[in-house]
Amino acid sequence: MSSIVDGNTDAQSIAKLFATKYKDLYTSVPYRPNKADFKEIVEAVNNRMLQSGFDTDCIINTSDVKSAVKRLKVHTNDGDHCLSTDHIIHAPDDCFVHIAWLFSTIIVHGSLSDSFTVNTVVPIPKGHNVNMSAIDNFRGIALGSIFNKLFDNIVLFRYGSNLMSSELQFGFNANSSNSLCSMVLKKTMSYYIKN
Repeated sequence: MSSIVDGNTDAQSIAKLFATKYKDLYTSVPYRPNKADFKEIVEAVNNRMLQSGFDTDCIINTSDVKSAVKRLKVHTNDGDHCLSTDHIIHAPDDCFVHIAWLFSTIIVHGSLSDSFTVNTVVPIPKGHNVNMSAIDNFRGIALGSIFNKLFDNIVLFRYGSNLMSSELQFGFNANSSNSLCSMVLKKTMSYYIKN
């Protein structure tokens, strides 16, 4: 990191500068859910849970947690709780039992701690040779809860085949990337220029 960003030199001023930038960026599109619609959805979900009880889909077992842990990337930090994926990867099996109980309880009761939804946005440079003293040369990435990542891995492992996105979407898809999208665009443009 540069010791000067947009004329600010002390760490506190630089942190406030980034906080303001990302707050403005991530609140630029207003989100005002219709409270009546949301209340209706919550009531429908609660009624369905009362009618059907819960089945084995609601139970997360230790093997689910172990397979989710195997898909974690090493040395990845949790933005809010000072945890690293390394803490979970090297944890004993007893820890996985407790995580499985936690996840099962979350599913059965339909209640989630706010700490699962907290992300910490950190700035990273947009490239290797950018001017590090200009705030516009940084982009923000969100560091989420490691437990959230584990839960996501379990859901994706169990139900990933049921989740679909557009065949034209390149980002956030397995075996795909934005680089592949750029290559397809270049090849298409090249084809039409030549023909």
